[in-house]
Amino acid sequence: MKSEHIYRQVEKQIRVFESAGDRKVFTRLSHFRRSVYGIRICFEIMSLYFNTDENKVECTKEYLTKNMADLASRATIINFINDEISKGSLVTQISSKDKRVKIIMPSSELIDEFTMWLDIINKAA
Repeated sequence: MKSEHIYRQVEKQIRVFESAGDRKVFTRLSHFRRSVYGIRICFEIMSLYFNTDENKVECTKEYLTKNMADLASRATIINFINDEISKGSLVTQISSKDKRVKIIMPSSELIDEFTMWLDIINKAA
């Protein structure tokens, strides 16, 4: 009985994860889902973007490369981020603290897709 319950839970999680790969519905989000570091970068960017704490960390390439170091090399992460910026999934903004630093943020399209995907996850739960 317990193994059947676990099996159903795993199957549900697989369907939810796979739903993010639907390129017709999730044009931008599907790019991030192609790799472990990609989806983790997406989660980190979203977490920092929606964090309302005044003292939150700014999301920069440096920050992401340090936090994803166990998943991919610095060059791989920077190339991935640059690709997503050029595709329009991510946007940059000059830091108000240091004009030399570019803050990485999700595009409005990525935010919409991500929140829609979270709704799917919550309905499946």
